[in-house]
Amino acid sequence: MIRAERIGATVVLLLGAGYLWEAIFMEEVTIGDPLGPKVFPIILGALMVAIGFSLLIRPAGVSQSQPFTKTAASALVLAVLLCAYGFGIEWIGYPVATFLFLLAASRLLGEKSWVAGLVIPLAVSIGVFVLFTRALDIPLPLGFIEKLME
Repeated sequence: MIRAERIGATVVLLLGAGYLWEAIFMEEVTIGDPLGPKVFPIILGALMVAIGFSLLIRPAGVSQSQPFTKTAASALVLAVLLCAYGFGIEWIGYPVATFLFLLAASRLLGEKSWVAGLVIPLAVSIGVFVLFTRALDIPLPLGFIEKLME
């Protein structure tokens, strides 16, 4: 297991270094954010390098925890849900995709009440949709709902 941890740390370190390298050489843009578009990617790349390096130099045998716990499984499922949400938002539409994602995420994160588990995602998805489309005049995709309304 120690060897796998070192390989994983090296992969994180190399990915972080590559990300940081690309972020440093991003094109400068003066319109918009006064800090520019490079700040967040540089911080993210530096954090990846720091985490990879700290995992790499950590003494062997320090971790006694199980490699795949319920928390790790929940995080993995949540990451898969987030990817599905990102890929499906255009086709399904923002309101429905956001409602389904928040519903599944709330259940996964331990929401026991079905009423709260349904009402909160519904309110958030509709509220954010109305805020963006009406108040801020930023269009969000309706997906198949738009096709049904035609």
